[in-house]
Amino acid sequence: MANHQRILAFENGFNFRDLGGYRTIDGESLKWNNLVRSAHLSYFTHNEQRKLYGYGIRTIIDFRSTSEVAFYPDQLTSLMNYIRIPVFENDLTESNISIAEARKSFSKDPQAGFNRMMEVYCQFVTDEKAQEAFHTFIKKLCLHSAQGGVLFHCSAGKDRTGLGAIYLLSLLQVPVDIIYQDYILTNKASTKRIKERLRYAIKNNLGDNYLHSIYDLSTANRCYYDQAISLINNKYGGMTFYLKDVLQISDSMVEQLRYLYLTK
Repeated sequence: MANHQRILAFENGFNFRDLGGYRTIDGESLKWNNLVRSAHLSYFTHNEQRKLYGYGIRTIIDFRSTSEVAFYPDQLTSLMNYIRIPVFENDLTESNISIAEARKSFSKDPQAGFNRMMEVYCQFVTDEKAQEAFHTFIKKLCLHSAQGGVLFHCSAGKDRTGLGAIYLLSLLQVPVDIIYQDYILTNKASTKRIKERLRYAIKNNLGDNYLHSIYDLSTANRCYYDQAISLINNKYGGMTFYLKDVLQISDSMVEQLRYLYLTK
């Protein structure tokens, strides 16, 4: 049996995770090397680009806004198929906010970062632009696996990417406890980046309020997850109805996903 790893190591990237091996409620498993989630690929070296290609990835789906991509474009081999599906026109998650901007916005209230994220997770679920983007994401997954594996990402790989993974794993009938475990694994897979942001704040005496907020902006949180799931349950009648009626994921699309990405 191959020695597969959940968290993939890249020196100039973080939060890379293969979704392979997750078992569904009917005993099937997601294929390895087919679906990878991550943060941005803006600092990838040529060697890392080749490593990702060698891992089997052929298509990159980027959830970031136009401004994020302009400032931090992915560094990819020309052999990759690159698809942009912006979830929002702007980076509402503040994943790449500058220190100066963050200090202005998040130094007065220790709950500012947390409250910002709670608001954003509501928008993930209710915003029509976001709903359309996640529909397109699932549609693209149905079309591009024949070319090889698919990697999907945003800036930090935790919020937009996290919701995309929640919807995808739900469609593939992965148990909800496993879906949550995958969501919160961001914190382990992003440890280096989180510590770097906190160390900078401490070193530059940016204050406790800022420190609290930058931590809340940089991490996955059970409260954020519950915010989205509770809204889906209470406003839309549950995940099944949300995926079918709001995201407009058809039965044929689900069958195609299961055919492409699951194995006995």
